[in-house]
Amino acid sequence: MSSMTRRQLTDALNTQLRYASANSVIFSKVVADRVGQHSTDLECLDFLLLNGPATAGQLADLTGLTTGAVTAVIDRLENAGYVRRERDKDDRRKVMVVPEENKIMTEIAPFSMSMGIGLETVANQYSEEELAIIVHFLEQANAIALGEIAKLRSK
Repeated sequence: MSSMTRRQLTDALNTQLRYASANSVIFSKVVADRVGQHSTDLECLDFLLLNGPATAGQLADLTGLTTGAVTAVIDRLENAGYVRRERDKDDRRKVMVVPEENKIMTEIAPFSMSMGIGLETVANQYSEEELAIIVHFLEQANAIALGEIAKLRSK
């Protein structure tokens, strides 16, 4: 059991989340540099991998980038072969941005695999119940972050 007070633990947790955020940004930049892309491009690509195909407008909403900036991101990713534009099956007026998962797994994923393996090694130190708590905490933290992002954008 920790000898830290609740306040100390909460402060330590906040500090570690700040480090995780900063390290994530830096890691993204390093991987982007290695594959010759912008880090913003790879973050947009990750949104596509996490959420599935999206329109340029949906990516703009997710990222807060202008539609013009998102179009430039999509152009760069398409030129590199990481995404393709495809007409929506239900509404032919919509153009969906679809990730090319095989190319991404071949060319980008190798740079992040060791991070995934390291995190899995850490996760293996925890019980299923503890992992469920961590996942729940992170889901709530991400929901708060999305709310704060929306508030900041609306000002």
